[in-house]
Amino acid sequence: MNSTALGSMMGGVINKVRCGGKPMTAVVLAGGRGSRMKADKSRLRVGGRTLLEHVLAQLGGRFDEVLVSVSAGQDVRLPAAVRARARFVEDEQPDLGPLGGILAALKAAKNEACAVVACDIPDVDLPLLRSLARAAGQADIAVPVGPAGHYEPLFAVYRKSVVPEIEALLRTKERSVLPLYERCRTAVVGFRDPGRLRNLNTRADYEAYVRSAKFP
Repeated sequence: MNSTALGSMMGGVINKVRCGGKPMTAVVLAGGRGSRMKADKSRLRVGGRTLLEHVLAQLGGRFDEVLVSVSAGQDVRLPAAVRARARFVEDEQPDLGPLGGILAALKAAKNEACAVVACDIPDVDLPLLRSLARAAGQADIAVPVGPAGHYEPLFAVYRKSVVPEIEALLRTKERSVLPLYERCRTAVVGFRDPGRLRNLNTRADYEAYVRSAKFP
């Protein structure tokens, strides 16, 4: 059982994730072609529901607003009850990669700070997300860095202040998120366990996750 459901059953209050004491928007990146997976990742089945539903359930009640970033014209099939809890935002232009999804979501968000989570990171590490939100209180971006020194740009906090810099990068045909960090005030949050941010890039990754995960 996820913590949202448990909190509801026990009558507890779910503490929302905040940045600098202010409400935040959660953004689930669900666009992209899934070329290595050879499938739309958001529609993969995990625990009797889609991967997108699985991620949204973990964010439920913890943010002031939830957005789902999708490619232009993307067919996203979700139950009506799930759609009612999130707002869908399409990329402004096709083939802009994750930068395009982050840009469209930041422009659409009603809050200054957005917690960006890729839908192919199936287990949302809420303690790490809270640490990133705290770090972003004094920065434009807060991004985790694993034990090997690699950034995890699709599990990070971005503020609306980075919009002009993303637009500038896109004008140069840049599609990677990483150059953005040199152009903005970026806070780094380290973590030691590489398993904290498991990513489903390939069919083998997905099948291994389904075999090992314990679903509610």
